[in-house]
Amino acid sequence: MLSAEQNERITQVGPGTPMGEMMRRYWHPIAASVELNDDTPTTEIRLLGEDLVLYRDAKGTMGCIEPSCPHRKANMSYGIPEPESLRCPYHGWLFDETGACVDQPSEPAGSRFKDKVKMKSYPIEERGGLVFVYMGPSPMPVLPMWDLFAWTNVGRRIEATVLPCNWLQCQENSLDPVHFEWLHRYYGNWVMARKMPPAQREEWAKRTQGKGRDHIKVGFDRFEHGIIKRRLVEGENEDDEYWKTGHPILFPNVLRVGGSDLHQFQFRVPIDDVTTYHVCYLVDVPAEGQDAPEQTEVPYWYRPLNGPDGRIDDRWVVGQDQLAWVIQGPRTDRPTEKLGATDVGLIMFRKMLEEQLRVVEDGGDPMNVMYEQPAAGYIPLAIEHARYPKGFNEGIQETRIGMVDVVKDLKEVPA
Repeated sequence: MLSAEQNERITQVGPGTPMGEMMRRYWHPIAASVELNDDTPTTEIRLLGEDLVLYRDAKGTMGCIEPSCPHRKANMSYGIPEPESLRCPYHGWLFDETGACVDQPSEPAGSRFKDKVKMKSYPIEERGGLVFVYMGPSPMPVLPMWDLFAWTNVGRRIEATVLPCNWLQCQENSLDPVHFEWLHRYYGNWVMARKMPPAQREEWAKRTQGKGRDHIKVGFDRFEHGIIKRRLVEGENEDDEYWKTGHPILFPNVLRVGGSDLHQFQFRVPIDDVTTYHVCYLVDVPAEGQDAPEQTEVPYWYRPLNGPDGRIDDRWVVGQDQLAWVIQGPRTDRPTEKLGATDVGLIMFRKMLEEQLRVVEDGGDPMNVMYEQPAAGYIPLAIEHARYPKGFNEGIQETRIGMVDVVKDLKEVPA
């Protein structure tokens, strides 16, 4: 278990906090590109405990600035997009994407007052239909070119949900393979049965009760971008893809998952200490020899947390994960938890968090902060039982790691 002080250290994300300072070294997706358009050119956002306004001006340039005009504190989410950037609706002061005031129409001709006025602003980068914001110090790192952003001849879509819980309980779930047996299989089957007419429930129970294979071993590799998660279930051996290849958790807050023709990133973006913007970035690989439909923009869907009955929508796998994260409360009470044999990956990840926090406190760059893209142009990531687009499978074999840092045989009896 962690102390209350340790729990605060890894969950608080506001300015000046240890985790907040580390998280500000990374680019975070906070909106979909299609959300900023002629009809809705501005939107209020919150990221790492700071309220901000995201906008697209009349030339298509995006900016991210503090929410209040420095003149009379009017909310800039009501600003007017112009070719030069965003104009305050109250007195017409105009600010560009760097936060500089470039026009003050009510000031005397020749006044240089505008040169003394500047709003807080943060850099923006659009990639693959997502809008990323960087809130950290200079020099500014690059936004890593992970494989899903580089692939061509694929279909992309984005789903997002705002969750009333801390980012870390979302990410820690990714280091916990065994929850699949209970949350997704046992609980999931129970949920499906409840939604059936009573006459069908008995037959459903006969078909699903006890079905599925239990975990017999879990393993976790540290690699240059985070942790590789591996699993063995009954009837498999170490030559199976789930053990031999596994899938990566990218430090600090991204899960790379999928298989077959569907690949996915899940970004767990800290809005503040008790709220998370959860982004599912989905990439479909077309069948061999076929082309993906042309996309002029990446579609986006905000998926509500709650279903038609007002409760958390647990009819799908990610919805069940979200339920598990949210029902831990706004911030998991780690000082009173009792960790068991299946939690070795979670413990490994917490140690990695503390290690990287200390790197930042010592003036260094944490894992996955990069200042140039790889020579190949993108970072390949191996996923179990996956098919990759033609031309993008180079380097995949090299990412398969044969040694594991932590292995737990779940059938062993503790001494």
